[in-house]
Amino acid sequence: MIGELTSVFAHEIRNPMQVTRGFLQLLNEPDLPKVKKEYIKISIDELDRANEIIEDFLSFGKPSINNIAKIEVGYQIERVVNIIRSYSLNQNVEIRTDIQDNCWIFANPQKLNQSLINILKNAVESMPTGGRVWVSCTATDDGFIKIIIKDQGIGMTKKQIDRLGSPFYSLKEKGTGLGMMVSFQIIHSCF
Repeated sequence: MIGELTSVFAHEIRNPMQVTRGFLQLLNEPDLPKVKKEYIKISIDELDRANEIIEDFLSFGKPSINNIAKIEVGYQIERVVNIIRSYSLNQNVEIRTDIQDNCWIFANPQKLNQSLINILKNAVESMPTGGRVWVSCTATDDGFIKIIIKDQGIGMTKKQIDRLGSPFYSLKEKGTGLGMMVSFQIIHSCF
């Protein structure tokens, strides 16, 4: 029931947002004064941010679908890095990967990708002046895999780390905390 309500809620809010975004793009003509162009850009950015919040909300309300298959995690990591690469380059952040052979697991590839995107996006956003993110995947001797995502961000205190994954907990000025909460739920549901 919660899943259905969130879908209806998201759909009803997204329609007017998309119409508004479209009209703002039409108003953004080349001869417009610089100040007005900036107002339009800020408005579009805020609509996009609202859409991200709706995405997080939808992920939270979705029932868990167990489309589990044997997947090559290295391939999924490369896909996610390619998805987020343009965003990271706009933030002056370089993403490097080190994927070893035999990184196979049984998991839902969409949910794995969703959690990796959330974590990588947070890594990129932890470096407001740019930097580098490293993503590695190795097979362990006990039949598991280890994924490491490391950044040159500002870091976190032990208290902040302990709160990661809590609903609505975020260190970002405009963050909702839902992205990491959903990522934690996905990762914990695999074990």
